[in-house]
Order: sequence, then structure tokens, then C-alpha cells
Amino acid sequence: MVNMPHIFYEIVDIFNRASFFALSLQAALVVLVIWVILHKNKTNEKTRNLSEEEKSAILANWTPEPLVGQISLDHPALSPRLVTSRVGKRITVDGNDCLNLGTHNYLGLLEDTEIQEDAIRSLKKYGVGSCGPRGFYGTVDVHLELEEKLAKFMSLEEAVVYSYGFSTIASAIPAYAKRTDICFV
Repeated sequence: MVNMPHIFYEIVDIFNRASFFALSLQAALVVLVIWVILHKNKTNEKTRNLSEEEKSAILANWTPEPLVGQISLDHPALSPRLVTSRVGKRITVDGNDCLNLGTHNYLGLLEDTEIQEDAIRSLKKYGVGSCGPRGFYGTVDVHLELEEKLAKFMSLEEAVVYSYGFSTIASAIPAYAKRTDICFV
């Protein structure tokens, strides 16, 4: 037989140790669960008593709303702007000379012919595939050189460079770091 006063005292002790917020949250969750269990869906009661013919008639008369509404022929999306110049600080849009504010060329380095020539040499030597995970695209000499320079700059034994940002967060940091490590990402 269960000792009722003992259980009662344990419950009272639990309530005394709990905060007002925790008790309020628990009470709200209990009320929500009871409401979900006892609440009857009104639309199911309406459709539950329909015959097959009535259901077929409702479906036959139903027309879905279009996913995209009517678009006028002068909508801006139907007449896109045409850029006819090289991307740089200034571009030609629909024949007008414009200042390019939507660029990542903050320093204007795209117009420098020396940088363009170096970029072409790099493309010819390495291709465009070294921008992904090294396990997939391979390790090349610039990866190793950068790691060596970073380790020397940070006064460390070694450094690891990941050229695919998400793989760094998802795999490299958990693989190398301990709870007490400080990571510069």
C-alpha cells in the first residue's frame, strides 16, 4: 500500500522548488494538450456525413486558385535590363553608363591588367576546380604554401586551409577542435 501523505509531501516539495515561470509553462502545456485532445475539428463533421455523389459534385465544381496571379505585360520582370559592358566600377546598362553599386569589386582590382593576366595564368595552371573540398578536387602547391605561411604568421606548427566554407564548419572544426580550443574562422 502506498503511503499517501509521503507522496503528497513530495509533490508539495517539487512545487516549492519550481519557479513560477516553470509552473506556468507546465500548466499552459497541460491545458494545451487537453484542448487538443478534446477539440473536435468542425470541418470533419461537415464532410463526414456527405455521400459519395455529394463529394464528387464538390470536387467537380472546385477550381483551384492560380499559383501566380495575372501579370501585366509592362511588368518589370518581363523586360530585364541588359548589361553590355565588362563588369567593373562602371557598367553600361541598356545603353546608359552607370555606377556599379552591386559588386564585390570593392577595390577596383578587376580593371588592373596585371591582375587579369595573373588570373588567366592561374586558371590555365590550376583550372577552376580548386574552389571546393580538397578531398574531392585535390591539394595543389598553393594550398600547401598558404598553410605554411599561415602557420608561420600565427606562430603555430601547422595550419589547415579549407576552401569550401561549409565543410570547415561541419567537419574540420569538430574533427580538430577540443572544448578548450579557440578557433579563428
